[in-house]
Amino acid sequence: MKKYLLSLIVLLIFPVVAFAAPKVLTVDSKADGYKISYTGTAEDGVTAVMCKVLDEEDNEVDMLSSAVDKNKFEGEFEVTVSGDYKVACAKYEGGAIVTSKVTVDVNTDDIDNAKTFDAGITTSLILLAVSSIGIAAVLVVKKKSKKASK
Repeated sequence: MKKYLLSLIVLLIFPVVAFAAPKVLTVDSKADGYKISYTGTAEDGVTAVMCKVLDEEDNEVDMLSSAVDKNKFEGEFEVTVSGDYKVACAKYEGGAIVTSKVTVDVNTDDIDNAKTFDAGITTSLILLAVSSIGIAAVLVVKKKSKKASK
C-alpha cells in the first residue's frame, strides 16, 4: 500500500516540477548561402542552450551551445549542401525541444567564385603543340634527306 501511495505522489508531483522548470521558448532560423543563423528566447533561469542542425532525415549535421543573455541567444551553423534543415534547441541541461525549419537553396551561379586558371593544363597543351611541330619538322627533314641521298 505504501508503494502505491508513494508512486501516486511521485506521479502527481513530477509533472508539476517538470513543467515549472525554465525552458527555451522560441527559435527562429534563416539561411544565407550555406550559413544557417538562429536566434531564440528562453525563460528566466536558462543560462545556456544546446542547438543542433538536422538534415531532411533528422540526422545530426552539427551541434553548438549558446549562452543566454537577457533571455536571448543566437548562433550560426555552416552546412555544405542545399536542402531542408531543422534547427532544434533546448535548455543545456535538457528539457523541451523547440524547432525551426529552414531551407538552404544555393544556386551555384549566385556564388562569387574566383575564376580558376590551371597553369599546368595550359603548359601541357603548349608543350604538346611544340612537340608535335618539332616531330613533324624532323620527319619532313628526314624525308627530304632520304630523297636527296638517292
